[in-house]
Amino acid sequence: MKSDTYSLALSDGAHPYLVVRSKRAKHIRIKLSNSGELSLVLPAGTPDSLGHSFIQSKSVWVEKNLSKLSISEKETIPTSLNLRVLNEQWNIDYINPSSTQMSLQEDDDYCLRISGDISDISELHFLINQWCKKKSKKIFTLMLQQLAEEHGFHYNGLSIRAQKTRWGSCSSKKNINLNCKLLFMPVDVVRYVMIHELCHTLEMNHSSRFWDLVEDCDPNYKKHRRELKRLGKEVVL
Repeated sequence: MKSDTYSLALSDGAHPYLVVRSKRAKHIRIKLSNSGELSLVLPAGTPDSLGHSFIQSKSVWVEKNLSKLSISEKETIPTSLNLRVLNEQWNIDYINPSSTQMSLQEDDDYCLRISGDISDISELHFLINQWCKKKSKKIFTLMLQQLAEEHGFHYNGLSIRAQKTRWGSCSSKKNINLNCKLLFMPVDVVRYVMIHELCHTLEMNHSSRFWDLVEDCDPNYKKHRRELKRLGKEVVL
């Protein structure tokens, strides 16, 4: 089987998908893995244009099912946060469990104090993710600006999100989205993700031209990409 990577335009940016040409396939079909990897399977001899039109017509289905993946929570109560990008270790203390309102307070000693009933894991993760979003907005804004200036890219805006399946995206209007959970990645890996999305401001695809552009900006991008995949499995939020 032969395969190539392309991008599907969704409401919040581009999502990569792999085109797989199969001699055994009789019909065009879409596959979405539990990790969010999207594939378009084409029977041998099917024109690429027909396949791309098909998957674009199913974009609503793709978004709906990606959302279902992002809703799934790991039943974990974190006791610390390792912000690798900042080389900071934050401890989490849980206090006042009898309080009906869950709240988070940041102390100067690299400690987050969370009060209230934490039996609702989804609500707990939401609270911590909100803190991560605020923390990453300030850091990533500066990092992205510096990288764009360094490599001559232009983008319109930056949004921070807490997603399960994507580390970043870039819209056709050159608006970049970054996952706040990149806080848990080493700085070189974060830089790779930013460069990846900045390159999409010029190439809204994953063609050889795109990857050549990425490599020009980050010669070790393949290593950083592997690290992202490996470390991403450790993120519990």
